[in-house]
Amino acid sequence: MRPSDMGNQPLAIMNLGLCTPLGLTARTTQAEVAAGTVRMFQTDVADIRGEPVRASVLKPLGAGLPRGERMATMAVTALEDCMRGAPPPGKHPLPVVLGLPEPEGCAPLDGQKLARAVLEAGVAWRLQLADGGLLALGRAAFFQALCWAGEMLESRRYPFVLVGAVDSLCDRESLRMLAARGRTLGGPNRDGIIPGEGAGFVLLARAGGLETRATEARGLVLGCALARDERHFLQSQPPLGHGLTEAFRRLRAHPVAGTRRADFFLSCQPTEVFWGREFTHAYLRNASLLPEPLAGEAIAGSLGDPGAAAGVIQVGMALHARGGWGEARPGPWRTLVYGSSDGGHIGACMVEVHA
Repeated sequence: MRPSDMGNQPLAIMNLGLCTPLGLTARTTQAEVAAGTVRMFQTDVADIRGEPVRASVLKPLGAGLPRGERMATMAVTALEDCMRGAPPPGKHPLPVVLGLPEPEGCAPLDGQKLARAVLEAGVAWRLQLADGGLLALGRAAFFQALCWAGEMLESRRYPFVLVGAVDSLCDRESLRMLAARGRTLGGPNRDGIIPGEGAGFVLLARAGGLETRATEARGLVLGCALARDERHFLQSQPPLGHGLTEAFRRLRAHPVAGTRRADFFLSCQPTEVFWGREFTHAYLRNASLLPEPLAGEAIAGSLGDPGAAAGVIQVGMALHARGGWGEARPGPWRTLVYGSSDGGHIGACMVEVHA
């Protein structure tokens, strides 16, 4: 594991690429989410009551495509979107840090094979996987990757770092596993998830560095905080929100990110009751960090649960710089983005854009 938090130097987001069931590019996904578009379909997998499982599926991918192939296809599509118009490769390889799903809960995944597919697709940009750059931490993976990238950029050894995340809960094997555990939403089960999938990449540089002067940054990551909670989703005790409370507290105390409250928040969590209780505990203990009045959105309303991809997708939505996805707001707009993995890893970051 890398250091617990990102340092005091903001990160500049130079480019963004996304691939989701709502669009094969960041621009399309942002527009469709902002418009309230929802694409959730009945699959050919039945739940424990014999009813079709609903999922937010990227339709161009065949229903029978295995998990690893789905993820590789989405990751390569998002990579191409992100690197379109990117600066030419320098004399050093471009390091990559990739967030992946947790190892348990869905179909097995060969992370090394997935990484090779990404690196081969990015040969023109001389991509190189950072040492230990595969982070299998679910919804918290992208935030961990941001912190790692921050350390790499602060070392001044790299002008840019490419950070991505990808996941799919929509392959048949994963859908069957989720349905067998009663995890899917439907019928009498009102406390479940709608499985989703997606991928995304951000190209990062040091804010204020030479790399950010030639091209205007899309936005800034002012700070990122990590935490761990022993009362996680996979254990039997009710949540107390200690981990998310700590992540919010660290952001609130951050010398850059904590200078004023967020204007909006974006959650990477599904709609299960557990996650709402976790957020309530953390919010009440860190009210000065969150918007007043409280205003935010959960990714589940648009894309179900895209797992490890949720963090990068929500940061992409934070770059959309819209208050409540509708009315544009002049001046800097701050969005708090957070995600909690089923196994208790937690991350949060503050993103600032100028409309």
